[in-house]
Amino acid sequence: MALTPVDILHIEFKAAFRGYNKNQVEAFTRDVGESLEAALKDKAELQRRLDALQEEVDQVRQIKSALTSALTVAQQSADDLRATAHEQAEAIIKEAELARVKLMADAQAEAEKFRAEIALLQATRDRFEAEFRSVLSGYEDWLDRRKSEKPVRSEVA
Repeated sequence: MALTPVDILHIEFKAAFRGYNKNQVEAFTRDVGESLEAALKDKAELQRRLDALQEEVDQVRQIKSALTSALTVAQQSADDLRATAHEQAEAIIKEAELARVKLMADAQAEAEKFRAEIALLQATRDRFEAEFRSVLSGYEDWLDRRKSEKPVRSEVA
């Protein structure tokens, strides 16, 4: 049976012949009751503090759980972002390679076109030169024939 401070303070002992000193017993009972009451108050205060600390521990555990979850999500997001960036980089590189190949093909086609135009211009130049030499040769022959012919003087009176 658990005693309370009130039980201790209100306990009554039977009087006995040659028993204990009544004043001492009452003083001791009062002291024990007060001590028990103080101990119970301390216990109640410690229990209240323990409950408050337990609440804080629960909150810290919840925060820890939330942080762990957030960290996991952040890590997954970072991994996904890294993978997406890698895929985008590969796509950009492929696109750049295709653009480079197209530019090279276009440049080669244009160079071939210029080569064909140069060849055509050279052929036109060569033909013009040959025709011009032929014309010059014809004039030279004509001049030579004219020189060799007697000049006809016409006398005009």
